[in-house]
Amino acid sequence: MTTAEARGDRSTVARLSDLAARAGVGAGVTVLVSVLPVVGLVAPAVGAGVASWTDEAEAPRGPRIGAATGTLVALLSLPLTFLAVWVAAAVSPAATVGVLALTLVGAAYVVGSGALGGYLADRIAAERASPRAAPAGDDATAPVERLKHRYVEGELTDAEFERRLDRLLAADREQERSATRSRSGPAGSKTRERER
Repeated sequence: MTTAEARGDRSTVARLSDLAARAGVGAGVTVLVSVLPVVGLVAPAVGAGVASWTDEAEAPRGPRIGAATGTLVALLSLPLTFLAVWVAAAVSPAATVGVLALTLVGAAYVVGSGALGGYLADRIAAERASPRAAPAGDDATAPVERLKHRYVEGELTDAEFERRLDRLLAADREQERSATRSRSGPAGSKTRERER
């Protein structure tokens, strides 16, 4: 095995261990949220969303993290499943089949819900990361809005924000004055020609 192959293997192992760690976080959140009355129904999606939200990988892998979270939750419920099958087997074969069918449906729901939660978390993160386009007609306020955003994000101090805002507002006023002069210029010259 060459050094490059060994690095590739370590990288794969590191990625898989990171995925398992994220799935563990998601499973923990799922278990905690599942005890809440109504929110417990979407606990796998919430847990997977949290796990995907905390992921720092370059490429979005929310659905993969979500599916791994759902699989881990389903595996954690295996002891309870075995107990339910054992009790159902004591009752009748039909009850056993019913419990197994419900278990499969539940596992599919948990894995699918987890994948959906991871996907939605990736989409939300992508929308928050992409710069928002200014609506048409708001070109004058776009620099002010960008400045406000930078101030809110903590990139600018109070004094720097005020200084730059004053500069932008002064530039806007000057632009309005020059536009007013250019509009009134031809009309004013026509009025002067009529007076002669």
